[in-house]
Amino acid sequence: MPIVLATTPSTMSEAGARAAEGSPEGTVVIAEEQTAGRGRAGREWQSKPFAGLWLTIVLRPTADPASLGWLPLIAGIAAVRSIGEQTGLDLRLKWPNDIVAESDAGLLKVGGILAERLADGAVLIGIGINVDHDADELPDGGTSLRLLEAGDGLTASRESLVVELLGALATDYRGWQSGIDPAPAYLDLCVTVGCDVRVEAPGRTLEGIATGVGRHGELLVTDRSGTGHVISAGDVLLVRPAIR
Repeated sequence: MPIVLATTPSTMSEAGARAAEGSPEGTVVIAEEQTAGRGRAGREWQSKPFAGLWLTIVLRPTADPASLGWLPLIAGIAAVRSIGEQTGLDLRLKWPNDIVAESDAGLLKVGGILAERLADGAVLIGIGINVDHDADELPDGGTSLRLLEAGDGLTASRESLVVELLGALATDYRGWQSGIDPAPAYLDLCVTVGCDVRVEAPGRTLEGIATGVGRHGELLVTDRSGTGHVISAGDVLLVRPAIR
């Protein structure tokens, strides 16, 4: 059974503490409210009470540590498919960790995924999804499932969404552990590949075309000179979207 907390500073911190105490793989911490939620690179994640899904899963993968970059991408696949099953919304993924909706105004962020590896090899997968927010409760460029459903009201509860999500993630994670390649499913949902991008990576900035994902989930970018780059971490701005 998931551990459900009324409030916590961060489900990542709570799950990390429990993992350090030996909590098994599959431990899930869910919070109705986070007072210090965090996203990638230490950014703040706004977590209004009772308005979204804020959760962290403890995984203890046996796969090659070099391949762990796939874990947040696999979580993204599970999240997008689960939301689609429950609401009918057609969401996408922006490498490496954003759940987005395509709109005439550009990409709107619905959720995000954070992965953190612990000293003992466990991996925390944090997932935040804006479910029942109003527009004025979100940062610029953000949206929620209710807003995407055009004000008609949510077609799925947060409870049904989290059940669908955890089931889908368990299936996809077990498949990856057994050797199933997640790349085709990820590329089918990814808006980044095929786009002109600017990448702000540790120690460098480059512009080019995102051409695919690598064998460990890295973003492949060919710069203006034709040189290929393998990006394992960084902020990616879509300068010009791919033509679909």
